[in-house]
Amino acid sequence: MPSYVTWEPDISTPPHKKHRWILVLGLAVLGLIVVAGAWLVTIVLPAREDYSSTSTVNAADSTLLRVDTDGAGVTLRAGTDSSVHVAATGDYTDTRPEVSAVASGATTTVSASCAGSCSLRLEITLPAGLATEVSSGAGEITASDLTGRLALNTKAGAINVTNPGGPLVLHSGSGQIVVAGAKSPRFDATTKEGEVRAAFTTAPTTTNVTTDQGGVDLALPPHAGYYVEASSESATPQISVPVDRNAKNTVTVKTGSGGVDIH
Repeated sequence: MPSYVTWEPDISTPPHKKHRWILVLGLAVLGLIVVAGAWLVTIVLPAREDYSSTSTVNAADSTLLRVDTDGAGVTLRAGTDSSVHVAATGDYTDTRPEVSAVASGATTTVSASCAGSCSLRLEITLPAGLATEVSSGAGEITASDLTGRLALNTKAGAINVTNPGGPLVLHSGSGQIVVAGAKSPRFDATTKEGEVRAAFTTAPTTTNVTTDQGGVDLALPPHAGYYVEASSESATPQISVPVDRNAKNTVTVKTGSGGVDIH
């Protein structure tokens, strides 16, 4: 007798559905891994703690404010009394920031340290005419409406000064320098990496700007004459102010890489 083979349809899960289930299962496992990883991070990493402090020092007998910090941003503002007011805010994980303000003789000193995983900002209000020196390891420095001499130095961070009236000595290792509304008789600015932009409402007697990498833009009052020496290794300086070799106002600009515009 002839033999017969009975065929029956395959009623198992189609291949595309099997692949779908495998994908769903894989995504579920991946989700569990992400959740577990996030949980482990919260366990391993210490929680950040908020920090804030305030202090006030009578600076009536002071002729200089000195600010020293290894890693805090600094904001300077003109006050209405003879005291130096310091407000510090930030956060940390392991080492609590340390901030102090002390007057000794003719100098008021504000010191701040922010070691390890830490962020800190100093808001300092001071007598407008008090000469001020700031040295910061890292962080932006801003100053507004101050008429005393300002010597501001940061190794890494921008410097922004608005409406200064006294001599300016500004240095940034890495960051731009911007000055607006200046009535300063003397302006010295240096950067290793960063541009310098300064606008004056009265003509400065002496201007010295040096950058290794960064352009220079100086806006000077046009009614005064200037003796200008400007050089750039990468571009021809653009000078549109009145130039007079016998002028009492001198402008010296040198940049290794960047344009120079004096107008």
